[in-house]
Amino acid sequence: MKPGDHGLEDIISGLNTIREQLESGAQASSPDRTNDTKSSGNADEKSASLALEEYLASRLQQIGEVAPERKEIRGLKTGNGWDPSQVIEHVFKIDPIPVKRAIEVALSSNRTWKERLLSIFRRRKQEAKIVGTPTVEFIPIWRVKGFHECYYLRINTYKVNVKDDVVGVEVEGASRDLILERKHRRFIPAVLFERFRMLGSLLASESKYFVISEVLELATKRSESELTMTGLGKALTQDEEMAMTAWRSKRIFDLSDLKVRGARVNVRECTVTKEALLNKFRDQVIRMPERFKQILSNRLQISELKRIYVPFIRVSVEKGLVPREVIVNGSSGELADTELLELIE
Repeated sequence: MKPGDHGLEDIISGLNTIREQLESGAQASSPDRTNDTKSSGNADEKSASLALEEYLASRLQQIGEVAPERKEIRGLKTGNGWDPSQVIEHVFKIDPIPVKRAIEVALSSNRTWKERLLSIFRRRKQEAKIVGTPTVEFIPIWRVKGFHECYYLRINTYKVNVKDDVVGVEVEGASRDLILERKHRRFIPAVLFERFRMLGSLLASESKYFVISEVLELATKRSESELTMTGLGKALTQDEEMAMTAWRSKRIFDLSDLKVRGARVNVRECTVTKEALLNKFRDQVIRMPERFKQILSNRLQISELKRIYVPFIRVSVEKGLVPREVIVNGSSGELADTELLELIE
């Protein structure tokens, strides 16, 4: 008898006990059991695992994740996002509308519809006037974009379906137990279905599969995100950001570039530091895998970090003896509404 015939005989003899193995086999092949299985510590398995990790390290090196001189890559952190000092910050400003236009908007907001109608016929009773010099206040806004990506190893279980006429399977020199696919039909009573199942066997034309467990996988997980917030730490939605940065921004290299002709300038300081901002962004963008055996690389890359100074023009208007301050959005040229003021105050 040929050596291969012994393996076939084992497969055929295993068919006689398949009925007892259905329940225990189904439980043993469940993913939950596989996930809870610990490494046996066998020397051959360790050697194979190390060989695979060396191969994975060489593959990661080819895509630029690991420097050639680094042999150990367990938990390696790459990218500039882990160290705030490695992230380059760019400063921008939005040029405000002309102060003259802001004054016109402020004066117009102080008139009632009757006064506007009378002004058309040049019958003005009492005009509002500007008190003092308008102030352009630059409000800082943080904007950060980036991504997190990690490569990791995990243990998984594969369910392999076979054709209906297959009665035995041998994979890598080892026979595999075939498991019947239990597909109960709602229109067949459970008692009758069990009788039919007991009459059949793996020789019948039923759906069958076998399980390969302890499969070592190389997987990757990537997530991208962006975060915009005011210098006070209030997060902004996309619509709120657009309302404040509607005009084109221009890069500056010194805060002295924030001067505005015909107005006083006040530059508000950031209470949120770059470090605090990046920490908050880390919490938002990092999504580690729920199940893994080992983290091979852990990359956090900041692709954009901007500090944008948005102008708001404060104009003091007096009508009669009642002065009031009007705040104009220096980016859009419109009056700043209550919702917008709550974001900057």
